[in-house]
Amino acid sequence: METPPFNPEPTRMMTRSVLAEIPTRLGRLSMTDPNNGLGRNDHHLNIMNTTISNLPTSMMTPSPSPDELIIQQRGRRKIPVTFSPDIDAIKQNNQETPTKSGCSNFKSSIVLRSTPRKRLLLNDPLELSSPDKYKIGSPSCKKLRTEVAVELPEDNCLLSALKSLSPDQLIGIIGQIVIDHPSIEKEIRSHFPVADLKPLEERIYYLRRNIYKALPSSRLISKTDPTAYNRVSTHVLAFKKCVVDQGRRLVESNQWPIVMDYVFMAWKHVRNTPIWDNPAHNAARRQCFKSLSAQCITALKHMKDTMNQQSCDNYKNQLKLLVDDSEDIEWCLHFLNIRE
Repeated sequence: METPPFNPEPTRMMTRSVLAEIPTRLGRLSMTDPNNGLGRNDHHLNIMNTTISNLPTSMMTPSPSPDELIIQQRGRRKIPVTFSPDIDAIKQNNQETPTKSGCSNFKSSIVLRSTPRKRLLLNDPLELSSPDKYKIGSPSCKKLRTEVAVELPEDNCLLSALKSLSPDQLIGIIGQIVIDHPSIEKEIRSHFPVADLKPLEERIYYLRRNIYKALPSSRLISKTDPTAYNRVSTHVLAFKKCVVDQGRRLVESNQWPIVMDYVFMAWKHVRNTPIWDNPAHNAARRQCFKSLSAQCITALKHMKDTMNQQSCDNYKNQLKLLVDDSEDIEWCLHFLNIRE
């Protein structure tokens, strides 16, 4: 047996994985008979090639060992394009990596757990969208917070202690006393004072002054351009919130003459706020006027049966001075004209 002659042609570099199947090269081998010399070389070569080509490939290669078969079944590790798991791959729960076994048919033996592991499937919407799954269950041992009555000493003045309470607490105390002693309600109504708007006006005036204090003080800089508005926008929003919230609380108290007095008082302060160059920046000013107009029409509707003609004329004269600031006030004038 002779090896084929060296091929001087340039060969390219080839790479193969470990334990890959080695291709057969017996077709390039030739046999020579030393007795007959080179004369019958071609005849033996043709016979050899014909015989080899008729043989199956499995007979020309050695049978792999069991370990090598397991490694070939595993294959190369595929690098995922994305980090999300493949849905098709997850569904194949029964396919496991083959393990080494001494059986002749090389079947893989899988060791089962005593408690099977629950797998999260991407096609199960309940597992992903249910917020109850992420809640930590714990016994509800939180006690409800209850207000404990405090016993005041005898030398402590009751009026001084009431100053430390919030308005809601005072309402609760008075309401409980009226429930326990219904006869006191008539006495409270007879001594009920008129609501004082002075603290409300002081709060509005304080917030309006903060707007002007935050404006640029230089005479060379405009005080109504967008740059100036950006400096005072926080104070403008605080002023608007105060005007709207205070009026809403008075409406909830159902004291309609006080609501009308508050509308005229607050309107004066809203009118004295700056008018900005950009119309969009005047949105807070317009919202204040609109809210006060709505509170005014609500009070007038509730007073239509108890309001005399003198009060009606007085309100009409005052409302006429407000029409130039907002068109919403015309609904109030229209309501008073219909009443006549």
